[in-house]
Amino acid sequence: MTLPPVLRLVVRNFRASIDPITLLVMFGQPAFLIVILGTMFNQLIPSVGASGSYVAFLVPGMIASQMITGAVLAGRIFWLDRRWSMVEQIFSGPFRRYEYLAALLLTTLLFALVGVGIMALVALPLAGLPTLSAVELAVILATIGLGATFFGGLLIAIGSRIRSANLYFTIQSLLQYFLIFISTVYYPVSSKTPVVLKVVVYANPLTYAANTVRDAFTHSFGPGDLTAGIVLGGLALATFGLAVAMFRRLEFGPVQ
Repeated sequence: MTLPPVLRLVVRNFRASIDPITLLVMFGQPAFLIVILGTMFNQLIPSVGASGSYVAFLVPGMIASQMITGAVLAGRIFWLDRRWSMVEQIFSGPFRRYEYLAALLLTTLLFALVGVGIMALVALPLAGLPTLSAVELAVILATIGLGATFFGGLLIAIGSRIRSANLYFTIQSLLQYFLIFISTVYYPVSSKTPVVLKVVVYANPLTYAANTVRDAFTHSFGPGDLTAGIVLGGLALATFGLAVAMFRRLEFGPVQ
């Protein structure tokens, strides 16, 4: 049976990207951080809000951050396709632009879910995993999906306009580390947090995702989670539209 064009491209993306080094770098680093930070900081920080232990606070944040990992991998696939003129070859075959874009976004989501599974397996011996209801699990997956669409669409849109590998990967790295470290993935916002830093943290979409996943783990959904879903949904729609617009204007030819 022949797969639909979008799924054929997704399979191709996975075959082109899954190798031991990529898996170790992209998924091994977050897993390593859970083990090291969870073990060491858990001794220094007795409790963190409703999460209890620090490791129980960290794990949902690291799970939420996998939406960026998925986006980075999909953005890397897209840029390398441009670099080696694979985009032109794909479009000259039985594939349309919207199918290629849809495959990139679906690849982003699937890579993010792979990362979520790896983080859960790593966290299991350290903190265990709470019993989640069907609604809580659905909210976590929806949050990851919206976040992956937002970050994936953003990186694809940026990659569509930039023709320099150095510039693209510099922007990607800055966005990745800025969004992860200036968020609530590793630490909570408290009354002692400087006002300027609070503003920056709450302007970061990853904060909304991390807080929602964390509330699902602690069974403490509130109005803020509904707001987070609306914000992430709006941002995902906006960057999806931006990626579509940039794809329509995508220029072929060599990039450096």
